[in-house]
Amino acid sequence: MRFDNEALLWDEKPRRVELGKRVSEYVNKYITNESEILDFGCGTGLVSLNFCDKAKSILGVDLSQKMVEIYNKKSKILNCNAKAEAIDVNNVNKRFDIIVASMVFHHIENIQEMLNVLSDKLKQNGKLFIADLYEEDGSFHDKGNDDVFHFGFEKDDFLNKNFKIVDFRNIYTIKKHKEFDVFVIYLQKIV
Repeated sequence: MRFDNEALLWDEKPRRVELGKRVSEYVNKYITNESEILDFGCGTGLVSLNFCDKAKSILGVDLSQKMVEIYNKKSKILNCNAKAEAIDVNNVNKRFDIIVASMVFHHIENIQEMLNVLSDKLKQNGKLFIADLYEEDGSFHDKGNDDVFHFGFEKDDFLNKNFKIVDFRNIYTIKKHKEFDVFVIYLQKIV
């Protein structure tokens, strides 16, 4: 798996660290000391480990065992009430106040199906925050697009019967061979 191979060096790219910081700063204002958070596609924890001082609990899920191992090492060093598991989100049997997914959705084939799954993982009035690429030309991934199903998104791609869109905005610009804008969308579960 590509992400297992990249896990050890993942945090060495400043743009990844900065994006994680920007996403966590946006989400942080919605977190209370009672918040139970799911970090879907958690990677090494660049987003959710920033919630350690505020959230009640954090569960990270990722399909990459190596990413999960790094996440858990970092969580232990931070003495954080966060843990990660290498499982499919469909196998999570708990509901959360907040779900965050950063740079994950372009790797998911059926967006509407995943939105329905995540809705089932949220408590009543739960919040879903997704950060991902605006539509791009397919050149973002310099190691190929084998596991990429979408070359970015528009706001309307996230219209779903289970959610209302509360906010949609540019959050960061990734500078590679050209600039790629990243949005964050805040979806509120409809009761």
